[in-house]
Amino acid sequence: MTGQRASSRPETHRGAPVVDVDLYGDEAVDDPHRVYRRLRDAGPVVWLPRHGVFAIGRFDDVRMALRDDATFRSGRGVAANPLANTLGHYTTLASDDDTHMTRRMILMQSLTSRAIRPSLPTLEREAVATVDRLLTHPGFDGIADFATRLPVQAVAELVGVKVSPEQMLRWGRATFDGLGPTNRRARRSLRGSLGLFLYTIAIGRRHVTPDGWAATVLDAADRGEIGRIEAKNMIIDFVAPSLDTTILSTGQLLWSLGTDPEVWRQLRAEPDLIPTAVVEAVRMASPVRVFTRSVAAHTQMGGVHLRPRDRVAVVFAAANSDERRFDHPERFSLLRRGSNVGWGHGVHTCVGMQLAKLEMQTLLRAMVERVETVSVSDPIPLRNNCLQGLESFRASFT
Repeated sequence: MTGQRASSRPETHRGAPVVDVDLYGDEAVDDPHRVYRRLRDAGPVVWLPRHGVFAIGRFDDVRMALRDDATFRSGRGVAANPLANTLGHYTTLASDDDTHMTRRMILMQSLTSRAIRPSLPTLEREAVATVDRLLTHPGFDGIADFATRLPVQAVAELVGVKVSPEQMLRWGRATFDGLGPTNRRARRSLRGSLGLFLYTIAIGRRHVTPDGWAATVLDAADRGEIGRIEAKNMIIDFVAPSLDTTILSTGQLLWSLGTDPEVWRQLRAEPDLIPTAVVEAVRMASPVRVFTRSVAAHTQMGGVHLRPRDRVAVVFAAANSDERRFDHPERFSLLRRGSNVGWGHGVHTCVGMQLAKLEMQTLLRAMVERVETVSVSDPIPLRNNCLQGLESFRASFT
């Protein structure tokens, strides 16, 4: 009987329940919410033996860890493999304290609400043109033809690097794949992520437009606010995350409106709810599903003792679907209030959040004025180590 009782106890690692799941595998990518529920239900902190990391997936715990940047550090990298953490050393994402704030403030010069306001007429024209064009088509791809259009046409130009938007997309997707463990996807993406790294190392004034965002980072280096190598690497902060995350959130927005006609009717009747719809789409999309943090000091979380240099996977997407925080998290609701962690939380909140909101709201306003019905079908999930969303789906407007 004693042996039976012992064998019935859940396996633990230093007090954390063991969850034997590949967080970055095809199963978790294709059916993520089942995996996220396993993480949340197992406990506040779990151990993932396949990756050798702890993980947190409940909303309150994720938000607490993101707020406690003195304990859960980004400066040793946010990837699940050492190579990516080494390559990302000079980026804003992989920094802490004064270094992070200096880099962040330089990026924010281009990304505050005031700074992006002059771009609004361009975004509005492109949004109207996109919706009008798609209204003439019997069907279109919700990602390639709708969600991708505004970021690619507008944001790629604003970044101001002399590479094609398509190349930026390839680099961005490869970079996010490279932030997972050294699995098949990460190895396959290595050429792309290294290509972006080598491009930024070689970048100079001749590679950027004088009034683009990238130029402002080089200007900061000229003023001595950051080092030259630091500035070159910080351009990754513009190139890698500026497209995919907004595209995936916009795709989720369109998919949600197409699968719930009542929500679309409500939004058309009450366009003041457009900002709420955007926030809810980001919650449901959770386009960056997981980053890691390195523990800086001994700490307790959920009865688990975490030690310095422990690696913890912070699963944003699991937190945003936590039933403890959100009633019926699987539903898209225009009545939902309160924050989510789709753009992060704390000092590492997404610096491009205001621009992403503006792009999505602008597209929605163009739709509300022109589109009566939205239909969607045939979703194909994106397979990426750290990004989450739809690769493609069919859609139509009437």
